[in-house]
Amino acid sequence: MIENWLFVFATIAVLMIPGPANALVASSAYQQGTAKTSLYIPVILVGYLYAINGWALLVHLFSPIWPSFQELVHVLSAIGVGWMTFHLFKARQLEQYNQSHPQIRPWQMFKGTLKNPKAALLATGILPLSTWESPSNFVLIFAIFTGIALLVALFWMIFGQAILAGESAKRKADLIYKGSALFLLLCLVPLLINWLE
Repeated sequence: MIENWLFVFATIAVLMIPGPANALVASSAYQQGTAKTSLYIPVILVGYLYAINGWALLVHLFSPIWPSFQELVHVLSAIGVGWMTFHLFKARQLEQYNQSHPQIRPWQMFKGTLKNPKAALLATGILPLSTWESPSNFVLIFAIFTGIALLVALFWMIFGQAILAGESAKRKADLIYKGSALFLLLCLVPLLINWLE
C-alpha cells in the first residue's frame, strides 16, 4: 500500500509547470477550441504512461550496473524542467510558442509528452517506488495521476485561451501566470519536507 501521499502535491506541481506539452494544450485550445482539444487528452495520457514507465524501466535496468543512475536522471530532469519553466514563464513567450505552432495535431501532443523531462522527473523522484511493486499499486497511482493530469489539462485549456485571447487580458494573464508559479512553489513544500526527512 502507499505509505506517503505527498506525491500528489508534487505531481500537481510538476504537471502545472509551464512547458511545451502545456503550451501545446493552451495553443490547441486557443486555435481549435476546448472541445476538440479535450479529444487530445487521451493522447497526452498515453504519452505520459509510455514515458514514465519507460524511464522507470531504464532506472530498474541500470540501477544494478550504475547505482547513481536514478539520482543522475532525477537531477538532469529537474534541470530540464527548470529550463522549460523559465523558457515559457511569461505570457509573451507562450504567444510566441503559439505562433510557431499554427496547427496542433495529436501526434505532436504525443511526441511532446513522450520527450517531456517531466516524465523522467515523475518516474525517478515523484511517484512512489511502490508504484511498480504490485498491479494494484500501479492502477491506483496511475488513476490518481490520470485525475491530476485531466485537471491540469483543463486548467491549461482555459488558461491558455485566456492568455492568447487578446491584448486586454495580457496584464492579468501575466499576473495569473506568475501566480501559478508561486502556487507551484507552495505545492513543492511537502516534497521538500519529505526529502529532508
